[in-house]
Amino acid sequence: MEHLSVKTPESQSAFLSDPILDQSDGLWLEWQTLFVLEMGGAPGDARPRATTGRAGSFSLRWALAGVHVLCEDTAPGPQILLHRTLLLHFLRMMEPFLNVAKGLLPNGICEYSIRRHEYMRCGFSSARASRMALSLKRYRMFGDSRLNLLPREISGSLRTCVDAGAHAGNWTAALLDLFFPERVIALECEPRMVDGLKSKFRSVSRVNIVDAALAAGSGTTTLYQLQHPASSSLLRPRAEIGKEYQLKSWDVINEVSVPTVGYDELVAFEPEISILKLDIQGSEMDVLTHSSEGLKKTKSVILEVLFTSHYHRDSVFPDLHEVMVRKGFGLYRLSEAYHRGGRALFADAVYVREDILQELVTQ
Repeated sequence: MEHLSVKTPESQSAFLSDPILDQSDGLWLEWQTLFVLEMGGAPGDARPRATTGRAGSFSLRWALAGVHVLCEDTAPGPQILLHRTLLLHFLRMMEPFLNVAKGLLPNGICEYSIRRHEYMRCGFSSARASRMALSLKRYRMFGDSRLNLLPREISGSLRTCVDAGAHAGNWTAALLDLFFPERVIALECEPRMVDGLKSKFRSVSRVNIVDAALAAGSGTTTLYQLQHPASSSLLRPRAEIGKEYQLKSWDVINEVSVPTVGYDELVAFEPEISILKLDIQGSEMDVLTHSSEGLKKTKSVILEVLFTSHYHRDSVFPDLHEVMVRKGFGLYRLSEAYHRGGRALFADAVYVREDILQELVTQ
């Protein structure tokens, strides 16, 4: 890279012939020009400002002291030489990080703008969307929960929401953090998950934890506990699907009896269900086909759909879609499919009541 020369009123020859400067790739010269301009005035103003200590910060004073030495005709003292050498080494060491930052800054601005727009599309005010878009962690939570796939007509005014297959409570936590539901009913039947779920929301009065599996109706049934708790199911897992997942995570380690409850019974006294999140490891069809009144007052469903069978007697996407349409819902959005380098395994589909979808089309 060419050296960037900076003319000073005192001298230019010593500045350009400095042996340490000749080993530089130009970064130091770019930086020293930036620091001088930051102080205001021509580069020749750097020395008196540095020596009088009128710079705005310690790091800026240090950099300007380096400019003063490089622009000096007389030989610098040992202390100044040390300062200059340390500064040059520091700048060379920082160059890779600065180059990355220069490349990321425009991308970062674009990413922020995308996050902000996504929040506003879901009904957030401009001011709140601007604040929330600053947090990449919160935005990831927004996407992982699939709440970003809901229309604002749903998410803008939430009443009761149902989290069936609550697992560790991440979906409910995201819902409470991002939106303002009046009430959340979270169901989980996996014994290894229930206590932690109750503890997590013990002090949250809006959350009601139900220790039961959402199923065709009330009673008891067998839960097949897998090595990975989130994959435990009321249906026996297919051994052949295990190769699509982490080693041994699909192994059945136990069978336990758990209570069940039907959807109609669960929401019998709720006037409206804004969101039903249904992630119950293959048992979705049983819940949907045995529900009538409950689904009629449900405005939207976030439904895990399988593209290949995982459990005996489960249902895959085409079959679930047919039932949802028959129940008065239309497909609004579909998440990116999950895979492990091979076939598409599952995704999350967002269904919205057909009358609401029709209103969205006419807007």
